[in-house]
Amino acid sequence: MKTIACMFTGMGLAALLAACAPAEAPAPAAEPATEVAAPVEAEMPAEPEAPAYAMPAGGPGIIFTVTPCYGTCPAYSVNLFDDGVLLFRRSHRDTPDVDVLVKEDTFDTSEGFQELVDQLQSQGLSELNGNYTNTMTDGRCRTDAPSKIIEVRTAEFTKRVEYYTGCSEFADETKLQGLFSVVEEAVGAEALLAQSESPAAPE
Repeated sequence: MKTIACMFTGMGLAALLAACAPAEAPAPAAEPATEVAAPVEAEMPAEPEAPAYAMPAGGPGIIFTVTPCYGTCPAYSVNLFDDGVLLFRRSHRDTPDVDVLVKEDTFDTSEGFQELVDQLQSQGLSELNGNYTNTMTDGRCRTDAPSKIIEVRTAEFTKRVEYYTGCSEFADETKLQGLFSVVEEAVGAEALLAQSESPAAPE
């Protein structure tokens, strides 16, 4: 039997008991904590970037759109801002590709936008109905043709006109042709279409 000898030297009782107490065995070393790896989150595909220019809701500008037809008619849209910035988008029938062109100096002067609006007004913009489609009861309409749509936004008014080009021989036909001829020339539609077909071609 193991005996622990203690010597009394006048210390207090508490100190004496502490001195005579058997030594405690050292506590076992703590096991290292096991690190749990955080779950790896799957990477989400990056969201597509917004177009370089987007017309603010209600902001001044002109939106001109030509819809597809059953044949090879070019389908495209033009956003023309009052500061002269132009955004052209062209879609293709057989591919998801979209051609995008940006032009920043459509107008020669700061009054260019208002001058264009005045030209459109001279063609009867405010007097025209909003909808000239193949549901019209007067005139004649064929089925394979695109529609042309224009929306003009200014601080004073907003006007939208849709014209199905397959219709003819109706009351406002001449006014509509004149209206869209003005906007197509102003945005340079023919040159934009040619450039989207041959991007390397000079403007």
